Amino acid sequence: MSQITSIILPFFALIGLGWIGGKFKIVSPDGMRGINGFVFYFALPALLFKALATRSPSEIWQPDIILAYGGGTLVVYGISRLIASRVFHLDPASQTLFSFAGTMGNVGFMGLPLIIGLLGPLATVPLIVALAVDLIVMLPLSLLLLEGTKHAKGSHPTGKIIRGTLTNPVVLAIVIGVLASLLDLEWPDGVDYLLDLLGQSAGPAALFAIGVALVGRPIAEKRAELATMSVAKLIVHPIAVFIGFWIVGSASGLETKAVLLLAALPTAGNVFVIATTYDRYIVRSSSIVLVTTALGVVSFSIFSVYIETIVGWLGH
Repeated sequence: MSQITSIILPFFALIGLGWIGGKFKIVSPDGMRGINGFVFYFALPALLFKALATRSPSEIWQPDIILAYGGGTLVVYGISRLIASRVFHLDPASQTLFSFAGTMGNVGFMGLPLIIGLLGPLATVPLIVALAVDLIVMLPLSLLLLEGTKHAKGSHPTGKIIRGTLTNPVVLAIVIGVLASLLDLEWPDGVDYLLDLLGQSAGPAALFAIGVALVGRPIAEKRAELATMSVAKLIVHPIAVFIGFWIVGSASGLETKAVLLLAALPTAGNVFVIATTYDRYIVRSSSIVLVTTALGVVSFSIFSVYIETIVGWLGH
């Protein structure tokens, strides 16, 4: 429990500092967008590139984990999008962000240190594989759908959608990172240090900006939507991944534990960054990060206590 709280409490501290900055007008709404611009165009691409480029192709390509985690995540993503459309009548861009918030866990800033602390360093590889699914499949899929919404009413929409997706800095970082992994590229120590500086700033900057965005806006706005996204992320997502492992049936006990815990993580701050970049669903995207992180203190703790029993149901 102390490991969990020692990582989660700084989350609330950073969001709280952002709220103070916005409340006392130290940081304006335009300043918040500037912070998010830095994260989206510089810090997040550096983080994603290094996460992929420093791993060998064999570390990323593990079909059992990819099928179990990726399949479960896609199912929850699709169901969430359907609910967003049919139940809440959201516009297509908001549907995408609703689904993204219900499936994108805070792996880099919270999941890796927390789960490795709980299970040991051998959990690193399965976590990286699941993270690769998020980065190579789920994130580009969401950006493609957002670009589709953005250009749907213009002339030659298909070309604009493809061009917008492929020139997106996040997608570019993922593509170049995968190529660097395949080619086993190396770069000078100075470049590596720059990537570290940029990448390490992505999480704190995004959380600070969330706090600024919450000033004067009720967290409880659209409670039904927030509740649905929270249930999707903290309960339905890990259940779907569990079913994925049950169907696949070939992953080891450690791999299964690590990836199930990863699926139970709260929503990543990147969801808010992308919502701000596309100017859609901003308030609820900031709220869902805060709400799932608060609820995650309890839900993740319970899940981690019973993880051995849960994995035992799979016969691992």
